[in-house]
Amino acid sequence: MKLWIFILYSVVIASDPFHSQPSFSSIRGSCQSLCSCEQKDDTMIINCEERGIKMISEINVPPSRPFHLNLLNNGLTMLHVNDFAGLVSAISLHLGFNNIANIEPGAFNGLSLLKQLHINHNSLETLKEDMFNGLENLEFLQADNNFITVIEASAFSKLNRLKVLILNDNAIEYLPPNIFRFVPLTHLDLRGNQLQTLPYVGFLEHIGRILDLQLEDNKWACNCDLLQLKIWLENMPSQSIIGDVVCDSPPVIKGSILSRLKKESLCPTRPANELEDPSGSLPLVVTTSTSDSHLSTKVIPILKAPTKEPSLVLHTSKPATEFPGIYCPIPCHCTSHMLSGVLVHCQERNIESLSDLGPPPPNPKKLILAGNIIQTLLKSDLVDYASLEMLHLGNNRIEILEEGSFTNLTRLQKLYLNGNHLTKLSQNLFLGLQHLEYLYLEYNAIKEVLPGTFNVMPKLKVLYLNNNLLQALPPHIFSGVPLTRLNLKTNQFSHLPVSNVLDELDMLVQIELEDNPWDCTCDSVALQKWIQKLSKNTMMGDIFCKSPGHLAKKELKSLNSEVLCPGLINSPALPTHASFVVVTTSTSISNTADTILRSLTDAVPLSVLILGLLIVFITIVFCAAGIVVLVLHRRRRCKKKQVDDQMRDSSPVHLQYMPYNNMSAVRT
Repeated sequence: MKLWIFILYSVVIASDPFHSQPSFSSIRGSCQSLCSCEQKDDTMIINCEERGIKMISEINVPPSRPFHLNLLNNGLTMLHVNDFAGLVSAISLHLGFNNIANIEPGAFNGLSLLKQLHINHNSLETLKEDMFNGLENLEFLQADNNFITVIEASAFSKLNRLKVLILNDNAIEYLPPNIFRFVPLTHLDLRGNQLQTLPYVGFLEHIGRILDLQLEDNKWACNCDLLQLKIWLENMPSQSIIGDVVCDSPPVIKGSILSRLKKESLCPTRPANELEDPSGSLPLVVTTSTSDSHLSTKVIPILKAPTKEPSLVLHTSKPATEFPGIYCPIPCHCTSHMLSGVLVHCQERNIESLSDLGPPPPNPKKLILAGNIIQTLLKSDLVDYASLEMLHLGNNRIEILEEGSFTNLTRLQKLYLNGNHLTKLSQNLFLGLQHLEYLYLEYNAIKEVLPGTFNVMPKLKVLYLNNNLLQALPPHIFSGVPLTRLNLKTNQFSHLPVSNVLDELDMLVQIELEDNPWDCTCDSVALQKWIQKLSKNTMMGDIFCKSPGHLAKKELKSLNSEVLCPGLINSPALPTHASFVVVTTSTSISNTADTILRSLTDAVPLSVLILGLLIVFITIVFCAAGIVVLVLHRRRRCKKKQVDDQMRDSSPVHLQYMPYNNMSAVRT
């Protein structure tokens, strides 16, 4: 009887899907209708990008195998409690480019294995306490390009393994004290926010392990409050990467870099001996009551009432307020922030045209229309929005942008047009955007960019063109445009010229080119050389060849130029180039020699070139020595011949023969 019970139990266990190890074919069968699955080693990559997913519950993945889940560019608007309870084996989760406006505490329950979380390019305004519960092993958090204005005090308190935090391009005005007290950060990106100062106590003292800190494009108030940050930066190790802090106020030093300012110009009301005193003590301060009180006596007396009051207001957890008694378009809601101004939220309202909204509230700074069904943008649609600094039209159905639609948006700094149906870009589309700094055009169907398109935006710093259908870019397309970040990945580029295109990116800090069908032939040699000259932090991702077949999936940067272009060394280009050089002075001769040497070093590896030159030098030495020996040998032979002739002329036999010879001649 016991034997039968054991056999029956074994059959039940074997048939139970939660106790049996699923094969990869069964896993593929469970997601092939909605997503695509790929196995790499013992990990699955589940790609659900652009599948119109609106609920996490639509995804069904067996929990037994670790996996990466890509949910980029779907229709998610909210994450509910326990939404990921069935995805407990996830090790990375990409939720970017959705319209997520709210994440309930407990949404990530069960994701204890998760290492990376990407929630960038969404509509989040607040990072709440307990929002990240369940992510105790998280190491990488990307939340850039949202509308975050508030981070609550304990938002990161349980992320005790978090090393990389990306918060750039939000509207963060203030970071609460001790926000990173138990977070071992090594990389922190705070670019493009509304920060005015960073105190030592409660903030800088807790990020002593930082290796990369990006602080550009904030509203830095260069006064006595910022003195602590200046001193802290001066004491950072030289190997740390720290972005420049550029003053936004007061007007007299606006545009100045903090590290280059003298302490006296930063805080002229403070005695010189007090300015020097903290420079030695600040790096040694710890969070004890004694050192805190010491710092307070140094810092608090120099704080002026006008600069202190705003920070007291910003300490509240809810700085956003509804507008009482002020008009707000009916399908939207409006909020106000001290530094960010008036925000008009109209996302996910089924709006077909901006004309349906009616007049805006007074002086709106941000208008969010993401996730609607707008198909056409007319020139008259934005006439009443001249005060806008940010306009979000992402994830609509826009096919037509009437020329001059943005003419009156002369204050606009950020424009989101991602996730629409645009096919062509021209200069006239962006007229009036002379102060635009950020332009997001990813996830469209753009096939063509006409010459001069970006020249009307002389302050453009960030340009996203990824996930389009681009095959080429016209010459000088980036001429005069101070781009620092450029994203061209996931297009149809097989070649990309360096001359007149990439070489005009003079201020480039970051570029993405991966996931294009690169043709690794002679035309790619210049691109390879250009990539190799970039710093390791500038090039994001790797470029892999698509063709020719024998180089497929090879990394372009690591290939030898001779492999890309056989016969490059024997190319007639070098003598042809040299023949056009007119030598007029010694300077031009040296320049020509430098050009030839540079061409040789580009075509041949340096080690091979040195060895070849050494062999040539040795050969020349031996040839010269041989010539010298030959000349000496011939001289010796000539001298010997002359001596022999003299001896022959003076010998007795010769003297006796001469008279005899003369006599015989007479007789005849």
